[in-house]
Amino acid sequence: MELLKHIVLLFISPLNLVILLFAIGMILSKYKLFAGKVFKLLSLFSFFLFTQPYFSDLLLYPLEHKHKYPRTQSQNNNPDYILVLACYYSTLGDVPATSRWSECSLQRNTEAFKLHTISGAPIVITGGNFLHDPNVNYSEKAREFFLQLGVDEEKLIITKSGFNTREEINSATPYLMHSKTWVVSSATHIYRLKRIFSSLNYEGVFFPVDHHTKGLLMPYISMPSAYALVKTELAFYEYAAIVKQKMAYALTH
Repeated sequence: MELLKHIVLLFISPLNLVILLFAIGMILSKYKLFAGKVFKLLSLFSFFLFTQPYFSDLLLYPLEHKHKYPRTQSQNNNPDYILVLACYYSTLGDVPATSRWSECSLQRNTEAFKLHTISGAPIVITGGNFLHDPNVNYSEKAREFFLQLGVDEEKLIITKSGFNTREEINSATPYLMHSKTWVVSSATHIYRLKRIFSSLNYEGVFFPVDHHTKGLLMPYISMPSAYALVKTELAFYEYAAIVKQKMAYALTH
């Protein structure tokens, strides 16, 4: 299973796919010149496509903009808990703590802090020892982040576990059962999170952050962009995760 995971991760990289197509073309050129040429041209076309911001926007749009940000939060709708999902915290180098947080972590934590300020609800923080330094726990570092922002310690709950989305939800189960929860995560994750909550009969209102697209679909062509390549890979990863989730659900039901 671990080997299969690494193979999938290898081939959801757009750059790896381009290299693979070109390599196949080089090999085929020795035996079938036309087929080799087709694969080489396909690799060049794929590279152009994957590095186009508009193409990456098209891939990400259904993930990020199908589920809209809740526009109103009133006291009558205050949650029992605010759940903020883990992203990443770097343990490498000699840099300030703020520089160690990834962009998605900063956005998720900032949103959770804002929602806590509005509602006063406790913040449930998930995430285990998945960082480069296995002795550093993500939840504990996130708790330090909120404490430095002035959140009362009794309003912070850490699960100290979870290596992926499903494990994080499982670690927070005691707080999610029979509760109304405001859930904060990256926009690309909301579809999977909603499916998990639905399968467990949990009540959640979802607050997407860390958007990589603006929600505009006006066609355009631009110079190849390295950032578009990154966004394309992000989309491939998320679609692969959705397929995995649906397959797991089909096998267990």
